[in-house]
Amino acid sequence: MELSSDFIQENQHFLRSCILYEVLQKKPIFDSYRNFCYTVGKDAMEYPDFEFWYYRFYQGDLDLDYDRSADPEPKALVDMPVALMKKITQNLDPVERTRLRTMNHAIKDVSDSFPPVFQKIEVSITDKELLWTLNNKSFSCFKEGSGSIRYKPNSSRYEKSKKFYIKNGLEHLALVQKMPNFQVNHVSVEVYDDTPNDVDLLPAPFNAKSAFILCHNMNQVVKTLSALNPGNLEKINIKMVFSRAPLAHHGRILETVQFKQAKRVDFPMSMEFNVENLANFSHLKSFECHMMSENGIQDVLRIRDIITTFEEFESCELDYMVRSDDFPILVFAEALGEEIRIRPFAEGKHRTITHRYQIPESTECLEFKIKEEEYHCLVNIIKTR
Repeated sequence: MELSSDFIQENQHFLRSCILYEVLQKKPIFDSYRNFCYTVGKDAMEYPDFEFWYYRFYQGDLDLDYDRSADPEPKALVDMPVALMKKITQNLDPVERTRLRTMNHAIKDVSDSFPPVFQKIEVSITDKELLWTLNNKSFSCFKEGSGSIRYKPNSSRYEKSKKFYIKNGLEHLALVQKMPNFQVNHVSVEVYDDTPNDVDLLPAPFNAKSAFILCHNMNQVVKTLSALNPGNLEKINIKMVFSRAPLAHHGRILETVQFKQAKRVDFPMSMEFNVENLANFSHLKSFECHMMSENGIQDVLRIRDIITTFEEFESCELDYMVRSDDFPILVFAEALGEEIRIRPFAEGKHRTITHRYQIPESTECLEFKIKEEEYHCLVNIIKTR
């Protein structure tokens, strides 16, 4: 039962006697303080004062009338020497520094002097939960009615909120993203269901070197891709969930600054490209994509001739199909002038082609390694000297 504030202020001996009782019970200080607050009220005494009396009694000094006014002013956390603050801060990981910087301005300034660099940040969203991982620390936010429940990493402790579960979780992720000089080597965003249009899957810009994006529709892909700062982004891997996007939609990705400044890009089989799209890949060092051919032999030669003009090119893998031919490897063989066994191999065996093409007026070559699959073939092209 909580006591009145007037009674507590007038009976400091009573409060100290309660603390002495907790000490005599040999309970840990945090358990003692929790029990103390439950007994006399949460506002009866601040923890630093409780701690003073607890350890005084614990050391055998049982004077309840001790006058603290003559004691030196207690040191606060902000009174800590800057050198010591830096020593503590540099031994914390980026996630721990995120919490530390919220304590006060002095500690925030010291914490921000160490650029937060994460190895990976992963975000996964379903129709019931949002999970995110910062390095090796996992967070979660679950849908509960119109609100949500958010769990802290490596803990069963949780906080309830009236906010929509996606917004609640992303707001806490944004605290990390907004740290000065925030950087991450790899970011992964996986969305397995449609999300409201007003939800930004990455609420603040990401300085990431590589990104994996798995989304339910093209709007989610473009919105997420646009949140990645193009100056740092080198590799992009995009996949679609249960969707075969129309060819006309691919232009939205190819027009982004992120794609135009990337060095390596992987596209899924659910996204078809044609030979005309290949010119958009001229700035890339490597890429993977699904390519549909309309004109067979003519398209094979166009692929070869277009790639010879790519100055930055190192390698690519094409999942190649011919719309009117069930054996595209035969088309490649004829176009490149290579002989190949016409009769299919036994089950489990695959026809292959290796072909070298000397790039005109150059010491470099394109090496083609082609492997037949059912109704399509995998074409690996490497630039060699």
